[in-house]
Amino acid sequence: MKENVLPPSTEEPNSKRTKIYQQLVGSLAYIATFTRPDVARAHSVLARHLANPGQKHLYAAIHCWRYLIGKRNLALKASGTQNEKDLFVIPVENADKYTDTVEPIFYGASDAAYADEPDTRRSSEGYLFKLYGLPVDWKAAIQKTVTKSTTEAELLALSRAGGEIKWWNRLFREIRFNPDIVSKIWCDNQQTLWLRQEVEAGRIHVDWKPTAYMPADGLTKVLPRQKHAQFIKQLGLEDVSDRLITTIKDINNESLLEIHD
Repeated sequence: MKENVLPPSTEEPNSKRTKIYQQLVGSLAYIATFTRPDVARAHSVLARHLANPGQKHLYAAIHCWRYLIGKRNLALKASGTQNEKDLFVIPVENADKYTDTVEPIFYGASDAAYADEPDTRRSSEGYLFKLYGLPVDWKAAIQKTVTKSTTEAELLALSRAGGEIKWWNRLFREIRFNPDIVSKIWCDNQQTLWLRQEVEAGRIHVDWKPTAYMPADGLTKVLPRQKHAQFIKQLGLEDVSDRLITTIKDINNESLLEIHD
């Protein structure tokens, strides 16, 4: 999908087009939620127009599926080890003020796009959580509350991410997993660096991170080609086509050996 925002359709309702559109977008839901965070933003935008999609919306849904078909060999890689450094390394203004560090064992990232839905003036938000470098939880959505500034939108998104990180901490305690760090959330708005109760209690640590280094950036807006390629790398999505071919060959060889035996 090439556009950040799709305005509501002004065309006459078309039941056939609506059915096709709902099938296309509905089929995206599982993929965007569980296996491919790179299309979470696109699915969030497309899902807002299920009742009366226009021709433009249908084209956008088809474009999203074409992207997935073209990138069908991308998969999340679970290594069980810590990443050495952040993969988003595009130079940005004031980046010299930011000191890149080793990724924590577990951390979250939160971002928002202020008032990017022109009709309602609501903002898009997104969060991403990674464990040992693997995305384990992500969401792209539209905020239900109309905010009055970028800072307020960022703070609302950060608050939701804070609630999510508390859920993860409860799960870690239940399964007796200790990442041995204070839970960390990254955001790219320096004015939102406070979640008073949680921060003061020492349960959450909020860090500022430049937008170009922000893993959640692609969950709130459409990125240019180069930045989208970097976003895919940062998500840990890798082309596994060579590995699949090798696996298939091994299975075929084992089957042949069984036949000869």
